[in-house]
Amino acid sequence: TLKHRLFAGGWSEVFHRELCIRGDAVGVLLYDPQLQKFAMVEQLRIGALQREQSPWLLELVAGMLDKEHEDCAEVARRETLEEAGLEIIALQPMLKYFCSPGGSTEFFTLFCARVDLQGKTEAVFGLADEHEDIRLHILPVDKAIGLLNEGQVNNAMSIIALQWFQLHKARLDALWQA
Repeated sequence: TLKHRLFAGGWSEVFHRELCIRGDAVGVLLYDPQLQKFAMVEQLRIGALQREQSPWLLELVAGMLDKEHEDCAEVARRETLEEAGLEIIALQPMLKYFCSPGGSTEFFTLFCARVDLQGKTEAVFGLADEHEDIRLHILPVDKAIGLLNEGQVNNAMSIIALQWFQLHKARLDALWQA
C-alpha cells in the first residue's frame, strides 16, 4: 500500500501493488578470447515449465548474493567455480539493472569473465544441497550469437549479456589478447 508525489504536483491516492522481495543477483558471461568461445550453462528453470519451449534454459553462470554486503565480484568467482568448474582470470563489469521493477526488487550485476577453456568439455556441475543439476556447454561465439538470433537463448540476463558482448567484443579482445 503506497502513495507518491505526482509529476503534476500533489499526491496520488493510496493504491496497492504486489511486490516480490528478492535479493540481488550476479550473472557472468564466461569468455575465452584465445579460443573465441563461451562457456554457458543449462539447467531446469521452474518459471519456464508452462511454456512450449523446453524449461532447460541455456544461460549465464549466475547466483544470488547470500550475505549482507557481499561483493558482486566474489559472487561471480564463487558461482563460476560451483556451476562451471572454472577459475576467472579477469573480470570486466558489464551492466547493472532491475529485472522487473514493476513487481520485484531483484537487481542484477553482470560481468564478462575471461576464462581458459582449453581442453574443457561438456560436464555436469552444481551443488547437490542446492538441488543443482547444471550442464556446462562450450560454444563458439558465432554459435551462441546464432542461438540468440534464433530465439533459443530466451532469458533476459543472457540476452542482455550477449548483446552487450557484441557491442564490446573488439575492446575485450584487444584488452585480453594483449
